[in-house]
Amino acid sequence: MMDNNYRSIKYFNTLNDYFVRYLFSDKGSEAILLDFINSTMLDAGMKTFRSVEILTPFNYKENYENKETITDVKCITQNGSVVIIEIQLQGNSRFPERILYYWASNYSKLLKQGEKYDALTPVISINLLNFNLDDSNNIHSCYMIYDTINQRLLTDHLQIHIIELKKFHNNLLNPDLNCWLKFFTMKENEEVIMSELVKEKPVMEEVQRRYNNFIKDRLMMNEYDKRQAYLYGNQIMLEEERRLGIEEGMEKGKREQQIYIARNLKKAGIDIKIISENIGLSIEEVENL
Repeated sequence: MMDNNYRSIKYFNTLNDYFVRYLFSDKGSEAILLDFINSTMLDAGMKTFRSVEILTPFNYKENYENKETITDVKCITQNGSVVIIEIQLQGNSRFPERILYYWASNYSKLLKQGEKYDALTPVISINLLNFNLDDSNNIHSCYMIYDTINQRLLTDHLQIHIIELKKFHNNLLNPDLNCWLKFFTMKENEEVIMSELVKEKPVMEEVQRRYNNFIKDRLMMNEYDKRQAYLYGNQIMLEEERRLGIEEGMEKGKREQQIYIARNLKKAGIDIKIISENIGLSIEEVENL
């Protein structure tokens, strides 16, 4: 399955937000998106949905470097509930405030000037995190607004799901969500894992088809590489900044950071030209690493 006409892939990141947007919001992907949403709802004991309409359709060329302003996938269900899905590869203990901010931003846009509050509908935020928020064993947490004394629900308009993928191990959740998390956490033996997932869940056959189409498409893989280079470089820079802690140290280590990032991207099979454009080294320097 990993053979394609574009290049040999040593590792494919199924959490790459460009790929996730293709998978969930490209034309005809409503069934896949609906299944993932309903799998999340079932695991939390919530009502499922009959249909979804995609509000953020996928396109080949988009500026993903300003990621802070982009919701990865946004759709509306048959009863008017809005569902937003975000992928986050890095964060810290203040990340819940960021999630709440984006929920509030989407909720506030539901009401047009002059409309009554009964025009508002629930906004459901589903967040796939590739880092741990805390030391608990909770993989999937669902947050709503409750009375702290008697646990009475104030409103169902706020629903925030946080899925911490680093804590996931096989078969710990509802079988449907379990299947999806196996897909998002696979790091090797992709062909074997995909074959197993297809047996577990019929919709995974369509997921497998789209996955294969993506890795065989030169244009999409080029955008995927750009996003990988940006995300990886950003992550390493942040880690180095935390480690060094002072501006002088960061400036002194800038060249070493560039070389370190470029070398790892090269090992991952990312195109040398893309590495050069995103990291700031010449093509010749990257070739010599």
